[in-house]
Amino acid sequence: MSSIPQLMSGRALEHGIGLMVDHGGASNAKMYVGGQAAAEVAVSSTHGGDSAAATETAHHSFEVPASTLVAGSTIRLRFAGKVIADSGASKKLQYFVRFGPTATALASREIVVASADAAVSSGDVFVGDILIQIRSATKAIGMASFQEIDAIGTAPKKGLKDEFSIVTAEAMTLSLSTQWEDTTAGNTCRNDIFVVDIVNPST
Repeated sequence: MSSIPQLMSGRALEHGIGLMVDHGGASNAKMYVGGQAAAEVAVSSTHGGDSAAATETAHHSFEVPASTLVAGSTIRLRFAGKVIADSGASKKLQYFVRFGPTATALASREIVVASADAAVSSGDVFVGDILIQIRSATKAIGMASFQEIDAIGTAPKKGLKDEFSIVTAEAMTLSLSTQWEDTTAGNTCRNDIFVVDIVNPST
């Protein structure tokens, strides 16, 4: 039995001290006990305004090492981005939060939440607070509070991601990506905040 709950008086910390411990497996791999696993300190590259604009492209990503998640683990992602410029025409944009094996292509990973594919304007923002709960070595479920790509102050939406397949024995990548409707020049966006917390249960 882990002594971490005793040290924490039974409480879990958000943005606490991230610890890695040996989970006792034959691989000697380490697992997160709790706290912040990743926090980007710079905005992402912009996406759009070129021939790749209509291709789904990840702004920020975090790879969870193989064999670090167990039944009961939770992954929390907070993100925020914005539309930098719009051309005034043909400016539909969509964002995705995906989670799946690193070895698979971005577009093949599971969509945890996706915004509506809607027309946007310069200055519009996208914001989300996503929780993924690991149910077993091969299953997870998720929930989300997120804002469609719109003006600041737009009411958030709630979403429940039904149980989906994962492979905790493999490295898994969590990402925030966007895709423009077409390649119209002048349409660009970026992601500004990407923070990942991982908490594992006492084992």
